[in-house]
Amino acid sequence: MRRGVYQFNPPYSYRVAEFLPGTELVEAEYVQVDQDKTIAKIRRDESLPDLVRFPSLDHMREAIEELRKKRAEDRAARRLARAQRQEEGSAQ
Repeated sequence: MRRGVYQFNPPYSYRVAEFLPGTELVEAEYVQVDQDKTIAKIRRDESLPDLVRFPSLDHMREAIEELRKKRAEDRAARRLARAQRQEEGSAQ
């Protein structure tokens, strides 16, 4: 591959579509992307938010941490609900 060309790493590329609703059942498609041209096209598109056009690693890290925190809270709530159901079942 030459400079500026990026190919999704197949074991990890499924993560790209994970957060796009409606893509769960679509068959995987692996494409090569001319990175320099694609980035230039994204940066020219003024209809996109600035964080999309000029991404920030710090912002990405914060978003990932928020997502992990939310998922941890959801897991804790499910564990608590499951424990309460089991306790109710054993009390009867």
